[in-house]
Amino acid sequence: MNFNEYMAATNDEKFDYFMRTRFPTNRTPSYWVNWGNVTKNLAQYELELNTLNYLIGKPNIIEEAMHLFEQQPNLLTAVPILIASRELDIDVLAFKDDMDMYAYHIDFKNPDVNKLDEYIQFMLESGLLEFLRSGIKRSLVDYVYGVQAGLDSNGRKNRSGTENEIILENNLKILEKRHPNCHYKTQATAKFIKNKWDITVPEVLKPGKSGGRRYDGAVYNEFTKKVTVIETNFYGGGGSKLKAVSGEFSSIYETSLKDANQVGFAWISDGPGWDTAKNPLREAFDVIPTIFNLQMVKDNFLEEYVSR
Repeated sequence: MNFNEYMAATNDEKFDYFMRTRFPTNRTPSYWVNWGNVTKNLAQYELELNTLNYLIGKPNIIEEAMHLFEQQPNLLTAVPILIASRELDIDVLAFKDDMDMYAYHIDFKNPDVNKLDEYIQFMLESGLLEFLRSGIKRSLVDYVYGVQAGLDSNGRKNRSGTENEIILENNLKILEKRHPNCHYKTQATAKFIKNKWDITVPEVLKPGKSGGRRYDGAVYNEFTKKVTVIETNFYGGGGSKLKAVSGEFSSIYETSLKDANQVGFAWISDGPGWDTAKNPLREAFDVIPTIFNLQMVKDNFLEEYVSR
């Protein structure tokens, strides 16, 4: 099915085609680990970590650590990264010998040499000193590199949205190259569109909100004097959010964008998650005529829509 056939199809046919042609994933190779962040997080502690290598394998680890930190208390700033923590100010729950609970605060950002006993006690009870004594045989820099790669993997959920924005921008770059009369902007606001292209996109903020909606993309066609605002998302799994998004975009289009002068709207979505929310998505097709998936973008549906 090409763009013209899609736009002429019934809403049931469009929905069926959308569901049949979805991509299984939007995860590019860069999704897995942001090595730039890993290297950046490591670099700021590399000198301290190389110095702390001195403690590796020391049998009298407590005494050696106490002596080293007395001489160079700034080395304590590297302790959180060794325990895979991004926090530098840490609140700790501890137990006295009689099992009475208490809490104490320990500041690794601004080490206090007068409280060195507390730092050493924390490192002892957290297992870090024993790890330095017998658990690691090689460089702490190499160890922390692996730790940071693991921590960065926790950011994959957030990167899923970023991946979609990257995919969109890549396609908009291709579109602009093929159609020099079309110009795009990612993360476009109504204010930017008005100032840049003199087209008014109605604000669709909820009551009491301020700042203006930021669309994932916008394309201005200087021949037709029309701007197309674009939202994009991908759902690998189900959840209540899918129903909410369908309702939100349907409402935005129906109440604000449908009749706006010189303004078009495209919703690019995809993913197997829509199998769990077919009904709200199907209802969105009754409202929004230009719902595309990644295969349709690949097949130039978005390009056809914005370039005419």
